[in-house]
Amino acid sequence: MKKHLYKIILVVLIIILAVVSFYMLWVHVPYYQYHHQLDEIRNEICETNQYEYMNYFTEHRGEKCYYILKVKINGVLSYVAYDRDKKLVDTYQGQIASEKNVKNAILKKYKKDLTAKDVDKLDIGYENNKFVYYVKVQKESQLIYIYYDLSDGTFLKAYKIGHGI
Repeated sequence: MKKHLYKIILVVLIIILAVVSFYMLWVHVPYYQYHHQLDEIRNEICETNQYEYMNYFTEHRGEKCYYILKVKINGVLSYVAYDRDKKLVDTYQGQIASEKNVKNAILKKYKKDLTAKDVDKLDIGYENNKFVYYVKVQKESQLIYIYYDLSDGTFLKAYKIGHGI
C-alpha cells in the first residue's frame, strides 16, 4: 500500500509542476515581458524628451497604435501621443473636459444599455487626429467602444461589435 501511495503522490506532484510550469511559461512570463517593454518605452520617451512624467501612460490601440503620456513640458501639463516608432504625433496642452461630466453623458446617452459600473474608468487615447476619452465595455456577447473629445467632452463616435444591445 505504501508503494502505491508513493506513486500517487509522485504523479500528483508532477501534474502540479506541469500546470505551474505551463502557467509561468505561457501566461506570466509573456505578461511580464509585455509590461516591462511598455515601461522601457515610457522611460525612453520621457528621458529623450526631458519630460516630467505625471503618472499616466497607456498604449492606445485604435486604427493605429499610439503611446499616450501625461507629462509636464516646461512646467505645463500636457498630453503627448507617440507612434510605434516613438515619434511625436501630437501634443495637447489645453483644458480637458471633466471626467465626471463625460461619464454622466455616456450614462445618459446609453441609459438603458450601460450602468455606472460599466463606465467607472475612462482612458485617454488618440483617434482621428484628436485626443479622446474612451471607454471599452465588454458584455456577454458584445464589445462597445465609446469616444468623447478630451477638450470639450462632446460625443465623437461609438462602435458596437456583437449581439445584444
